[in-house]
Amino acid sequence: MRNKLLVAGTLALAMTCTTVFSSITPAVVKAASVSTAQTQTAENSDDYVYCYAGLTWAEYWKAEGVMAAGDTTSSDTADSHDEKDKGAFDAVTRATTNHGLHRGSYQCTAVIKTAEGEYSVSHWSSDGKTVYFTDGTSAGWNRGTLTLTDGTTQTMTEYDVLGLKYVPVKVKSSDYASFKEKYSVVENNGTLIGGYGEKNLQDYNVTASVDKDTNGLKTAEKQSDGSFTFTQRSNGSSSGIKDKTLKTADLNNMGATVKDASGSYGEFLRVDFTKNYGDLGANMQAVKWTYYGNDSTRSKALATYGTKFAADNWMHKSMGIQLGLTNSIRCQLPKGYDGTGYWSLTIYALGYADSTYNFEATDANIVKPDTNAGDTTELNKLVSSVEGLNPSDYTEKSWNSFETELKEAKDILAKEAPNQAEVDEAIKHLTDAKNALDKYVYGTANLSYADFYYGELKDVKEDTTLDLTSDKAASYRESGMYDAVSSATTNKYKNYFSSTYSEDNTSEQGGSIIGIKDVNIAVPTSLYENAKKAISDNKECSNKLLEIISSMKLSDTTPSEYKILNGDGTLTAMKSEVIEDTSDTLTIKTQSSYGQYEVDPVTSENSPLSNLDAKKSLLGIIVEDEDGTKYGMEHLENIYGGGKFSFAVTDGFKEKHGNTIDYKRHEDLQGKTIKKVTYLVKNGADIVINTNLKCKTLAGSDSIKATANDNFKDGATVSVDTAAVPSGSNYTLSSVSMGKTVLTEGTDYTYANNTLTIKATDNTGVGSYSMVFTDDTYSDIVASFTLESGYKTGDISINKNNQVTLPSGVNFKKYVNNITSIKINGVEKTGKGGIKATDLFDADGNINFNAAIKGKDGSSTPVFADKSASYTIELTSTGYPSVSGTVQLNTSILEASIKKAEALDSSKYTAETWKALQTALTEAKEAKSANTQAIVDAANTKLTEALSGLKEKAVTPSKPATPSNPDTTTTKKPATKPALKKSNVKLSKPVLKVGKTTKNKAKVTWKKVKKATGYEIQYTTKGFGNKKATKTIKVSKAKITSAQLKKLKKKTRYKVRIRAVYTKAGYQTATSKWSAIKTVKTKY
Repeated sequence: MRNKLLVAGTLALAMTCTTVFSSITPAVVKAASVSTAQTQTAENSDDYVYCYAGLTWAEYWKAEGVMAAGDTTSSDTADSHDEKDKGAFDAVTRATTNHGLHRGSYQCTAVIKTAEGEYSVSHWSSDGKTVYFTDGTSAGWNRGTLTLTDGTTQTMTEYDVLGLKYVPVKVKSSDYASFKEKYSVVENNGTLIGGYGEKNLQDYNVTASVDKDTNGLKTAEKQSDGSFTFTQRSNGSSSGIKDKTLKTADLNNMGATVKDASGSYGEFLRVDFTKNYGDLGANMQAVKWTYYGNDSTRSKALATYGTKFAADNWMHKSMGIQLGLTNSIRCQLPKGYDGTGYWSLTIYALGYADSTYNFEATDANIVKPDTNAGDTTELNKLVSSVEGLNPSDYTEKSWNSFETELKEAKDILAKEAPNQAEVDEAIKHLTDAKNALDKYVYGTANLSYADFYYGELKDVKEDTTLDLTSDKAASYRESGMYDAVSSATTNKYKNYFSSTYSEDNTSEQGGSIIGIKDVNIAVPTSLYENAKKAISDNKECSNKLLEIISSMKLSDTTPSEYKILNGDGTLTAMKSEVIEDTSDTLTIKTQSSYGQYEVDPVTSENSPLSNLDAKKSLLGIIVEDEDGTKYGMEHLENIYGGGKFSFAVTDGFKEKHGNTIDYKRHEDLQGKTIKKVTYLVKNGADIVINTNLKCKTLAGSDSIKATANDNFKDGATVSVDTAAVPSGSNYTLSSVSMGKTVLTEGTDYTYANNTLTIKATDNTGVGSYSMVFTDDTYSDIVASFTLESGYKTGDISINKNNQVTLPSGVNFKKYVNNITSIKINGVEKTGKGGIKATDLFDADGNINFNAAIKGKDGSSTPVFADKSASYTIELTSTGYPSVSGTVQLNTSILEASIKKAEALDSSKYTAETWKALQTALTEAKEAKSANTQAIVDAANTKLTEALSGLKEKAVTPSKPATPSNPDTTTTKKPATKPALKKSNVKLSKPVLKVGKTTKNKAKVTWKKVKKATGYEIQYTTKGFGNKKATKTIKVSKAKITSAQLKKLKKKTRYKVRIRAVYTKAGYQTATSKWSAIKTVKTKY
């Protein structure tokens, strides 16, 4: 009868008590109510609603790291108490009417079932004769009979304990309405009620007050299908109950007793607390048990178990809190352990801090099963002693023999009355098989790619037979197969992938990656001893067996993954956990600078592949085609960061750094379809992605040619020649790009009859274009062309103000983006380790004399080491004529103006004009180190105007001296500045939006705020309370509604906010409230 009784929807239907509290205001971060929170979500995704929710057992335990977490499997097998509690985290079912039903209502979602319907219990009357339901109704209760308010009666057929009714949770405000539809909630200031008073146990009626610090808080996370999952509970310092501090319980002083084995309630281990337990018992929600076996330090748990009320946990009105563990799906002892040893149990209770009790269980505390057999004592001991053996510790052959004998021994024990001869024979056979088990010697060794991949690709099986003559992996060692990766132009071979080992070339130019370092190896003990003897006897060996044995670094611990070394020197595939990644996908392209094919992951947040650090943890990649043939990938030549990989299938392909890519190991992939990709993870679960990637047959890269017929203009045409495409192909134009910008058909271009027509739009212009043509069978073909500007040499110049001058109508941004070469004093400054053109100029084409080349080590090298010197600059921009000129930052005129201003006497001039001069002078001094000539010149202009605007004070005749009166003392009052008037301007809060983001820049925009004269923007990687980490941008003009955040760190999250500012002479500055915080994530 016990099927899977419960899903979240069932619980939500069963519990409806929240209708009583639907008008109560929940706790919302930065918001006053649920509705407010929901409307603010668009502005601040950090808003949460805090409340209590009813969760099933499976939902509650799923993220808590316990055995069978999230499993709702039930069991029809009765325990020793004849109750079907041997399932996982399904509902607890009772058919009895006198099993303390009221105690389930203290903290659990309890449901009474009758033939006519179901009733969700809220609490009971103090005498236990009235049961109150969550819909606000009630019924009389007498030995299983419900008497409804209309006088009719119904008989209980079943009583279910579905889960916990008051679990503190936080839910995103934007998800809260959906959450309330699926779950029963009690909002803050709502009522928590349960149980009824009986001796030491008392009912309770308290007020909810959940916040971010509430102990046991879980986060509800909405999934793509609309369902919710819940995170692991968090430790907190608040009780979650209004006006109540978090209570504590000292379990060591509560009459703790580890009970002698009896199993009177179906448990195999039980601990009771019999003193001062009443309040803790009434608030007890769940209990977690942790088993450490023989580890008295309790430093390494062997198993952790979650429990269910009524099935495992109980409290009695006079006999205490009674906690048991049931031999069930949710509680299975580790193999080789019988429950004796060191334990910890932790009680989770409403309004309480977590309470833990440590104890040791002896054999006298463990309930044993009664086999009703003959004298099987010795056989039971023998079977028990081998139950904890790990098959991965032994050779496959010896384990198979042992497992056969173990099964036969268990079959004997399963008989009702086996005879002694059967028992004795089973003991002998199992003992012999145990003694014959061949264990492994563990260690690490460096493996060449050939030795590493041979077992992976050939599915090599374990074989301990010693064979020193054959080398099955010899073909893998051939050039172009799984030999070393040679790199002549980069030092990445030394440390790009920490899982590889390498050696320098003898020419001291570059080096090679040889294979995988420190691979976990398991060697059968018998084989290890035979191989060591062969080494000591100086035996010759044609394979790698003795070399690997000699180089092994032995280890006393069993690794989480390993390859098994065979007697012929081959190794099996890695024995490792494997997980299927269904949240990530892979794409393939035939246009890549790294290979003839490139496979790129498309990852989702916190997916297995997105969390993989390929440079540190990736041992290798295996692809499998539709025929089941497997191919391995080598680091740097095929494998790159982020799980991306590429490969070649024909001879002669050179990647972007000039290295020729080996192709032989992959040449059969051309035309095939990759069905599976496996990422081999060092000391972690291997990641498998099932896919369907067609490796299209390669076509000639110049099979399609494009020729521009015009300079750039609206309607410029390009002729396309497709005469050389493969016979039978059907190529179509799939995309057109200008640089990295993909153009939109119809808006930016049209294509018909092998003619491409370019339109003049924001996305098009002078420069390089590429057309990608695709076919279902053959590889993509790219045809490139350039639309020239039509300008002649001399039309573009570098003027005396150190500014690039362009013809009228030419957009400088487009010009600078086309720059491919910058030479300064004849030295190329672009390319790897060079300067970006956009860093060398400002938006108006002014030379940035503070431009610097940033090194990977954080260093900064000025492009213009001496800003007072002159430099020759040569610029090459695609589609435009080259230009050269001499530049020099000229500050001499500015310095002369500064000197003139500093020589003046302030006493001669009016305060107003002198103040204007000082402001201009300060800016002028700052401009001496400015980055462009335009800033220097603007500062000089302003200072010159201030000098011209100086007004001398008017000369007034002095009054005759007044004879002094010796009896009068005159005190001169100090001059005081007039007080600033209070500004009554009210500014509304700006609405901030994040625009285009690169790896070191981000654009933010906002709508103009009425009456504002400017704006103030702050951004930080930490908190705005950290002044050192907070940067401020001041915008002094009201009409400006956008700004660039510059010099950001790549792949970094920034918090950004803005406020409006009003300033007026003689008035106090007024500001608006800060806007909602936005997040900017720079690119990699």
